[in-house]
Amino acid sequence: MRKALALLWLGLGALAQEVVVYPGFAEVKEPVHLPPSTWVYLAGEKLARIVPGSLRLLGVEEEERLYQGGAVLFRYRGEGEAWLRYLYTGLTGEVFYTLEEGRLWAWARLRLEGEALSPKRLTLLVGEVRAPEAFGVALKALEGPTENPYGLFRYELAPRRLLPGTTEVPFQKAVLAPERLLRYRGAFRPGPVLPLERGYRFPAPFPLAPGSLEVVEEGLFLGQAFLPATPEGQVAEVWLGRDLKARLTRAVSLLSQEEKEATYRVETRLENPYPYPIVLLLEEAFPKPFRLDFPGATLLPEGYRFEGRLNPGATLTLTYRLTLPR
Repeated sequence: MRKALALLWLGLGALAQEVVVYPGFAEVKEPVHLPPSTWVYLAGEKLARIVPGSLRLLGVEEEERLYQGGAVLFRYRGEGEAWLRYLYTGLTGEVFYTLEEGRLWAWARLRLEGEALSPKRLTLLVGEVRAPEAFGVALKALEGPTENPYGLFRYELAPRRLLPGTTEVPFQKAVLAPERLLRYRGAFRPGPVLPLERGYRFPAPFPLAPGSLEVVEEGLFLGQAFLPATPEGQVAEVWLGRDLKARLTRAVSLLSQEEKEATYRVETRLENPYPYPIVLLLEEAFPKPFRLDFPGATLLPEGYRFEGRLNPGATLTLTYRLTLPR
């Protein structure tokens, strides 16, 4: 009878686990019912994945721990309801995203080695912190705000049974109207065709931890890219690589020439080939010293920055005067 009750309690304890998943490890708390003075935890193979020094009993005053093989003998003052707590490298997590026809989904990817877990509370913290050096900082994050404490983003996931292997689950979604971007950024090039990158820009509908983003539009896979950490409400920007359809053309003509410098007329042209509006972003750097006459652009110490919008089928022509040393 006592053995049956013990097994029942162990089963209930597994279902009542609380798990917080960090980059590289997880914090696990399991409820236990302690007899007076001593208790043996049969960790088995799991002990090899428990961070040394992290295993403890919460709710009693510990006096000693004795490790023997896969078992741990606890000696303490007190008895009754308590928590067994440890840091576990057998469970890790990350976030990734999909953007399809204006619908953004956030997914959690959880990787578990060892026995199954069944937490009643499951929290995922992802961001810049890495284990094991950051254990102390990561644990302090639990006491901070729910958004981006210590470089971490915190997400509460629905309770579920975690089996060994990789589990992927969607946990947040939003409908977006992202801006489609085309960009040239780099050193000044005389042309005739400049390469363009394709990207997207949108206000973050919820806190976005850093992770990969897959984009599908009009039923076609457009690519994957890294989505940087973006707090809710701030602008997220992601770049998918070379755009193969749009053509940014350039013509350069000499206006005047002196002994030490020459002035050029630079004409840059783009026709929007897509059935939706796009935003053109240009950022160029010139050899120094230089002089630039470019109305409508933001002048920078190294060059300029320009942003313009094009409707479907529209053409944008930009012209500026550039003076460079010979």
